[in-house]
Amino acid sequence: MKNTYTLLRTLHRKDIKQLMEWSIQFSRDEFISRHKPTIYLYPDSQKETFRELGGLLRCVGTPEKLVKIQEECILKSMYQGIRIPESEGDDKCLYIHEEAYSYIHSYRWKDRENFDRCFYRFGLNDTIKQNMSFIHPELKEFYNVLKNGKGYNRLFGNWIQENEGRIREIYLSFPSRPTLKWVLDSFQPILKDEVYYQLTQFKDLPIKNIGFDSVVEKKPKVTLYFSILLSNYFPLNHTQLVQLTHDYHLNRI
Repeated sequence: MKNTYTLLRTLHRKDIKQLMEWSIQFSRDEFISRHKPTIYLYPDSQKETFRELGGLLRCVGTPEKLVKIQEECILKSMYQGIRIPESEGDDKCLYIHEEAYSYIHSYRWKDRENFDRCFYRFGLNDTIKQNMSFIHPELKEFYNVLKNGKGYNRLFGNWIQENEGRIREIYLSFPSRPTLKWVLDSFQPILKDEVYYQLTQFKDLPIKNIGFDSVVEKKPKVTLYFSILLSNYFPLNHTQLVQLTHDYHLNRI
């Protein structure tokens, strides 16, 4: 397979809205830099970018049934997205948010034969207390510390990821994009020094979502999601994507 960013770049358009998302993970004693970029495409007048996405799906070994699902959703999608990880061992993902639906369809696959389906469902702040009960017990301390942090009042709603009737992850949504620093201030007392040090590299970046693995995960993690609006420049690799996120934030200050 070609370089992940070379493939995603075939979808880049300067004249329409496009977002790029990436993430990092951690637990008390482990930090993981995830090289799994996602590009979200919003429609142009002719839905041409969605058709180009269909072509890319075929290039990356997508099951034909899933390609057909994507094609059938072109005219009614508010946006579509694709995640192509740098590691061949990780799932590729397709995201589709159709008009009149309050949830996002997500499809994951590793080969041309099989794929799984997930749903992302959104709820306002009044559903958070109920959904937080699904957080893995090993991560409850992180959530309890977080909700007492100075940036928690910027929370606006939550997403849950559901697969085969099981909740797999709970995401707190921060559309105002507070920087990671306030999370670090809250989390530092319960992180090992090495994990805290790794996270400080990203302390000035604005957070989109904070995800907590549910009780079904054997090695639960907290996931931090970052995103940027793409414009004239498209990153060539993960290092450039992180730098572009830094630059994007500095230009907004």
